[in-house]
Amino acid sequence: MALLKNIEEKMIELEHPPLDHLTPEQSRNFYQEARTHFKELPVEGVSVTDTYFRGRSGNEVPVRLYTPEGEGTHPAVVYFHGGGWVFGDIESSDNVCRYLSRYAHTVVVSVGYRLAPEYKYPAAFYDAIDSIAWISSQFAKWNIDPERLAVAGESSGGNLAAASAIYFLDKEDVEISHQFLITPVLDYNLNTLSYKADYRYNLTKEKMEWFFGHYLNDYGEGDEVFVSPLRLRKVDRLPRTLLVTAEYDPLREEAFSFAERLKGAGVVVDHLHYEDLVHSFISMLGVVSRSKEAMQEMALALKEALHADMVHL
Repeated sequence: MALLKNIEEKMIELEHPPLDHLTPEQSRNFYQEARTHFKELPVEGVSVTDTYFRGRSGNEVPVRLYTPEGEGTHPAVVYFHGGGWVFGDIESSDNVCRYLSRYAHTVVVSVGYRLAPEYKYPAAFYDAIDSIAWISSQFAKWNIDPERLAVAGESSGGNLAAASAIYFLDKEDVEISHQFLITPVLDYNLNTLSYKADYRYNLTKEKMEWFFGHYLNDYGEGDEVFVSPLRLRKVDRLPRTLLVTAEYDPLREEAFSFAERLKGAGVVVDHLHYEDLVHSFISMLGVVSRSKEAMQEMALALKEALHADMVHL
């Protein structure tokens, strides 16, 4: 917890205002300051391409593609960064995406979706599903295997990934084969056991209330499955799922519930739970050895899932 303590002391030094007085722009500035305490883990053997596509509103959506070394078609993982739908971007998830591409041996498509409150729900969700449709039209160009298309994300990005997997269940032109959800937001319910535990490490109940307040137009939208994927009535057709949870995370219990529902419906679920880690631990790869160990395990599990039917593996 030393890293979090150092960040907390820096925020005090910078006179971080109370959460209910914090503007989105201020939050992004403090977020960037906090990120200066993180050290990236060097990753070799991945080529990177920056591009963009036009969303349904004519908006430009930046995309960064990470391609591992090696011949033949690769699986693809469309990745959505975390940040409570309010902050974060392609750069903030760069190290994680490089790592997953290299060690899970997959193309990673990182998406710079629109942020709230300038663009409230469903703008980020629309960018997410539009990015999946876009890459599905580009399989040959990027040497991607169309039968191995995964959605992935951390926290609010995990929410967008889970929502996208639901959206494409009834769309014949796109088939999602896997979902990889890292400490995801899965339900607009701030009354679970893990919320009541009142953890003060990184993510808190108050922060989630603030995030939802900026993301949603009104709280009634929290009932929609694209905001609260846990509320999907029938989950039996959802793709194979790799789910990552952390003990000291307010979002822990909703993810546990999601895993149990999927397993009960016959969906293949690989659940990695880390009893000694906090929310957003994946951002600590180059600083916290336990985070690096967890990421190694996660990348291996993703590789095994995506390459399960490949003869050479």
